[in-house]
Amino acid sequence: MTLQQIFDWCQKKSYFSRDDDEIWAAINSAAHLLYKEVVLENSGYFIVFDTTSIVITPNQEEYVLPATVEQFVRFRERLVATDPWRVIYPADFNDPSTTESQFIAADDASFDSEESIFIYNGPYAKMSDAQAGTYLKSIRLEPIPQDTRFTELVYTAKFVEITGTESPLVIDPEGHDALKNLAVVELLDANDDDNREKFVERGNTHKTQYLKLVRARQRQKGRTIEPYVNDLD
Repeated sequence: MTLQQIFDWCQKKSYFSRDDDEIWAAINSAAHLLYKEVVLENSGYFIVFDTTSIVITPNQEEYVLPATVEQFVRFRERLVATDPWRVIYPADFNDPSTTESQFIAADDASFDSEESIFIYNGPYAKMSDAQAGTYLKSIRLEPIPQDTRFTELVYTAKFVEITGTESPLVIDPEGHDALKNLAVVELLDANDDDNREKFVERGNTHKTQYLKLVRARQRQKGRTIEPYVNDLD
């Protein structure tokens, strides 16, 4: 569901009795609750896989990141969907490929390599964004791209306040039923409405199922590292 659809549903279920600001505040509160629940399930992290926010574009060096980016985990690119993903590594500010990037030819890296020909500087905040109060982060690719490429961002997400339809929503669709029912609970609380109880029950049921899905996503465990020295005798 889109944020507009969630808003319309909450407005209808609360009998069109609350102001728009109150409805957005209730949606924000419910989303923040679910975000914190997911963070607890994921050992302190809310991981996002994003393949739509950034498309590498010819002659475009700088790219604005989603507002929810807190910390980069992995950044990859590929030319077409059948290519393997290639990892874009962060830059060393003292590396010649950063300071003299205009002299790096596009064929300096093997096309079939799992390492990208690009490196990135950042994420960093621009003074203009800080002054505007948006606090968006950007990255800069080197060398300057000469073709269009798809990207995959993996990052830990921070919660961004939901104030309208243009706000980012980090809760994935599996959690939207929990989100909208829990938001209506808050709205009916403001009405002192006894019907809130059925939304409490529905919201908690959907939240439990959502968190089970979140928990199931991380069942695969990493390898156990064996010590180099097995026997000191």
